[in-house]
Formats: sequence, structure tokens, C-alpha cells
Amino acid sequence: MQPYQLTYFVAVAEASSFTRAAQRIRVVQSAVSAAVRQLERELGCDLFDRGHRGVTLTAEGLALLPRAREALVSLELARDAVDRARGRLSGSVTLGMMDYAGPLDLGALLAEFHAMHPDVVVKLRQTMAGSYSSLDEVRAGTLDLALVSTLTNEVPGIQLDDLHAESLVFVCPADHPLAGRESVSILDIASEDYIDFPLGWGNRTVVERAFETLGAFRTVRAEVTDFSLALTLVAKRLGVVILPNSAVPDSGDVVSVRVVENLAWHVRLALPTGRPVTAAAAGLAEHIRSFRFGDASAPEGATLAEEG
Repeated sequence: MQPYQLTYFVAVAEASSFTRAAQRIRVVQSAVSAAVRQLERELGCDLFDRGHRGVTLTAEGLALLPRAREALVSLELARDAVDRARGRLSGSVTLGMMDYAGPLDLGALLAEFHAMHPDVVVKLRQTMAGSYSSLDEVRAGTLDLALVSTLTNEVPGIQLDDLHAESLVFVCPADHPLAGRESVSILDIASEDYIDFPLGWGNRTVVERAFETLGAFRTVRAEVTDFSLALTLVAKRLGVVILPNSAVPDSGDVVSVRVVENLAWHVRLALPTGRPVTAAAAGLAEHIRSFRFGDASAPEGATLAEEG
């Protein structure tokens, strides 16, 4: 059993496709297929069901997947030990990203890290399913680290480090009846038509919990996965939205209004606790923790959603 066979097997398992796996690891598909077939012959079983609807793991494949990931991490840790002896940091890190990470200048962060550790490759993977999906991927080993937004910093199998917090604000068209208010309450805005984000996104979780705590109900007319699109729809008077304060531009089309319940949106760094972290991942995590976020208005005190 060779390391490259396990690498190709894990790639196919994660992509549910030989073609997408080959593209991800930048080798020809025939090489991936041949390596997996050889691995199956050595183990004496099929690891994948290959059907016209796609590729799925067999029971044997499901059993192998976590062990294959552990083996690859162990090899990476062995390389780390040699690199540390040589006084260098190398390898690759897969970092999960949200659509919006507050005032974090990700480009500057990565450029600075690359200048410090040019032999480390950072692979960014943006989630479309929200922070809770990223937490599952960190736990499973698909992601080494992830920037997430969660209500709490206590999640089984995950270490969560607080990086940033700011207020969520009510955003409406500039000519909306509530646009001139200094603040609004959840009960004031419960009857509005909302633009929101899919279930599992951190900001939606905070909002849902706040409405539930007060026994208020709202109507979500549209779900999007992009803050800019949400703001465009609000500007076109198709609904309102609740967003992190730093995500709202200074423009005449939309305005933000403080929510008196003081909803807080957190950015946290997620690391696994159930498996070792490579030196490259630990180095990037430390760099993220020490990197300065831009200015944004942070809420004072606990949020209603976290108290409820």
C-alpha cells in the first residue's frame, strides 16, 4: 500500500468522482483510476460503487477512509519532524473559508505568511453550505483549519479560537419606513420580508435563535449565498436582511439600523482536537490568531441569542 494510492483514494472519496479528484490533485484521471484499482486488488475488495449516477463508497471504503486520512497525516507529521530539524516549515494546509470573514484582509494575511514560509502551500476552500459544514469537514479531516461563525465556542471534537466579534444590524432600503430610526427591536422587524442565507450559516443561526427566543416569526422570501447579492436585492426593495455591520457599504441605496437586542456575529478559527495538526497547519493557525483584523463595531455584552 503506497501513500499515493491512499492520496488518490481519499481524493475520489471526497469528490465523489474520479474526474474531479484528478483535477483537484492535478494528475490524469487514468492514473487515479489505476492507483485505486491496484489498492482494491491489494485489499481484495471494491472500495467504490461505480454507477451511472456517480461514485459512492462501499462499506469497505467507508471503513478505510478515516484510517487512510490518519495514515496520510502521520506521514505529514514525519516530514514535519525532519523539516523542524532542518529549521524550516513546508507542506500544505487546506483552509476553509466563509463567504465573508469580517474585516479580515485575507490577501494580506496569506501574502505575509507566504513570505515567512515560502515552502507551505495554502489551499483555500470556500464553503457554500455554511459554518456547520466546515466544522464537520475539520472534524473529518477534509479541512485542516477553517474560519467559521458559531453561536458558541464549545463544539465537540473542535477547538474554537475567538478572532473577531461585531454587531449584526438591520439593513433596509434607504426609503424604508424604519430607515430613519436609530434602533429597532426584533419585534419591530418581525413582519418584514427577509433575504437570508441557508440554514447552517452562522449569521442566520444567530438571527433564527433571536427570533425564537422572543417568540417572533418572520418570512424568508429568498435565500442567497453571497452578501453582495443580498444587498443588491435589498436595494431593489425585494426584502430586508440582517448582516454584520462591517459588511454594509456606505451608500445611498441601503441603510443599516442598530438592533437593540444586540446580536453578535463571531469569527472563530476551528481546529480539530481528535487528530494531530501538522506543523504547517499549526503555523498558519498561529499566524491567523496574531493577524490584526480591521476596525469594526463590536457589540457590548452578551447577545440575546446566546443568553436564550
